Amino acid sequence: ANVETNNEIQYIAGRRCLLAPCRTPSPSSQPPPPLVLIGGTAQTISSWEHHLFALTKSRSVLVYECLGQGPHPPSSDNDDHYYHNVSLAVQV
Repeated sequence: ANVETNNEIQYIAGRRCLLAPCRTPSPSSQPPPPLVLIGGTAQTISSWEHHLFALTKSRSVLVYECLGQGPHPPSSDNDDHYYHNVSLAVQV
């Protein structure tokens, strides 16, 4: 089964992400923090979509694409700036 999604791709710090809400929230307690999925080199949001149904049973899931994953971010006046400094200090 797939997640019924009206989830939309969003951007956090210029990176694509998808927040899939918990399917069965517990009414009596605080919800657990979301599970954050950070894919490997060739993984994108679409790599995780078929797993979201199972993963969102008891908590929300945030799928995050790091620098170099997925499509290029929305264009700015200077696209070269996106790849200018890929150091960890700048990218996190």
